[in-house]
Amino acid sequence: MIDDGFNSGVQIRSRVDGVGERERVVGYQVEIDPSERAWSAGIYEEGLRGWLAPLTGNPDAQGAFRHNQWNHVRVEAAGPHIRTWINGVPAADLNDTAAATRVIGLQVHGVGDSTQTACVRWRGLQLVPRDAAELIRPNGSTP
Repeated sequence: MIDDGFNSGVQIRSRVDGVGERERVVGYQVEIDPSERAWSAGIYEEGLRGWLAPLTGNPDAQGAFRHNQWNHVRVEAAGPHIRTWINGVPAADLNDTAAATRVIGLQVHGVGDSTQTACVRWRGLQLVPRDAAELIRPNGSTP
């Protein structure tokens, strides 16, 4: 769940880059985007190449995000293939060999000036080994 007015994401297959104050996490990010653009569950590469799988041309996925409600995002990463769903609707489908393994991170972007407040929340995060992931449907239910 995220307040309107800013975006966030879940980084997958990311890495820590830089040293000291210049240290940051870079890599694939599954976007949480409540803006009019509506690219939630699109894939962005934070700190590197930018948008790899925006949701341009996928109006079903763009319309699946629920403002001011809990949303369910599923990410399946197997080898170079990464797929995402937003509330059970297929969103991104990316084949990219740049990073096959790395760390997972929850990203909170700045919200502008210091007088603004905004909140992003996560719940029910699950990491499922690939063989078990095949037993879970995109809407989160099991057969």
